[in-house]
Amino acid sequence: MASIRRSLAVSLLGRYIQIGIQLASYFILARLLTPSDIGLFSVASAAIGVAQVFREFGVGTYLIQEKELDERKIATAFTLTLLLAFILFLLVYFLAPQVAIFYKDDRLIDVFRLLSCNFLIIPLNSTSLTLLRRDMQFGAIFWINTIASLVGFMVAAGLSYYGYGYFSLVWSSLSSTLATGIAVSYFRKGGMFHRITLCEWKAVLSFGSQITITSITNEISANANDLILGRLLGFATTGIVSRAQGIMYLFHRDITATIRSVAFPAFANAHREKRNLEEDFIKAVTILTVFAWPFYGFFSLYSVEALRLLFGPQWDEAGTLVPWFCAAGAVAATGSLIPTLLPALGGVRYLVRLHLLVDPLRIITFTAAVYVFRTSEAFAITFLLFFTLSMPLLYYFKNKLLPTRYKQLAIGLTKSLLVSLCALILPVFLTGWIYLESIGFLKGFTHENLAWIYKTADALYLKDWMLIPLGLLMIPCWILGLIAFRHPLADEAAFKKIVFYRIEG
Repeated sequence: MASIRRSLAVSLLGRYIQIGIQLASYFILARLLTPSDIGLFSVASAAIGVAQVFREFGVGTYLIQEKELDERKIATAFTLTLLLAFILFLLVYFLAPQVAIFYKDDRLIDVFRLLSCNFLIIPLNSTSLTLLRRDMQFGAIFWINTIASLVGFMVAAGLSYYGYGYFSLVWSSLSSTLATGIAVSYFRKGGMFHRITLCEWKAVLSFGSQITITSITNEISANANDLILGRLLGFATTGIVSRAQGIMYLFHRDITATIRSVAFPAFANAHREKRNLEEDFIKAVTILTVFAWPFYGFFSLYSVEALRLLFGPQWDEAGTLVPWFCAAGAVAATGSLIPTLLPALGGVRYLVRLHLLVDPLRIITFTAAVYVFRTSEAFAITFLLFFTLSMPLLYYFKNKLLPTRYKQLAIGLTKSLLVSLCALILPVFLTGWIYLESIGFLKGFTHENLAWIYKTADALYLKDWMLIPLGLLMIPCWILGLIAFRHPLADEAAFKKIVFYRIEG
């Protein structure tokens, strides 16, 4: 358990550093690039992301969960990855003009052809990276990801500054992938290369085909946002929605993905050792939500201010969308570890069934909502509704392998909710004060006495920098809530050490 905690701590530290780099990137690029630039790249990245699933073909998951892994299986996985990557490079390169015709924008031709070069680079590092994860070498992964993030950021910022527009994001993607490969060759003993063989292809393909079905449907449905919006509402609206979702994804995608990257090998190891995972699962969900819910609550209350702080005033239009996406993220936090748990317990077939049910329905629902209403708000509301309705299905399939102790889970989530409300006391109070003034109940009082906190004299938005002290003031309230409501996180040794809190007995 100690090694898992250390791995999680290192992974979270790495993710926080990457988020810091990402925020700096957002701050700079949102002021140098237009919504159309960002929307165009988002659409291209979404399409490339779907192709990446075929390249991976479940090889990474296979290598982590395989009980009797040997050099022949590793070499076979590496060879299959190379073959699939080369085929996809050719397909994307030569199909780029057809994609450009579909979206009615010839700029996509060069973008797709440049991004397709990633397929030739990624296979050289993906197998070795997976083996580092299997061995829980998260210290090495920390440095690899940090180096790649820094390189990508510097290239994107530098080229954007010199007027390269959306191409700065394309070259950033390529340089980050190349930096990853170079870093892997340094940290992984034996380097990036393995011998070429297909001697164990049946074992790899048998497992990979199941995971690939799941990954394809999941990736298509996840990237359907940008693909659908880009086609029906244009690149500018896609950029607006992308920035609104970016607030939610700071936690839902970045932090939660880090936790999942540690949870999967940890769950798999526990399953191999035949340990009961339900208590660990409930504790993980309880701790995840006590971080997620204050985050989503805060940015829902101050969505416009957050967008201005991160991206600048040209993104104010996304402000009305952020609360919907944050609400969806808050709901998703209660079940986001289940897709990681199922394959770790040998339940790949249940994960496949889950995605075959949910993902096509998600695409159809989103497409219908945007096509009928033709607004980004309809998409955001549908996003929340779909996440909410998906939770019962997630737990239904989990119960097939690991029955849920709902009473214990409800107690943990209630504690997380109470702690979150405690953390949000000051933001809610200030928001309520502003609202009362906006309807005339406290008219003039705040502007006369606290005018320095407002963006302008006639607008009830806070100044951007006010979010920083306001967010910091949440921390002591959050800590007090953890202690007062006896949240499981308060029992962790690291928490006690940080806040100098000791529990007798």
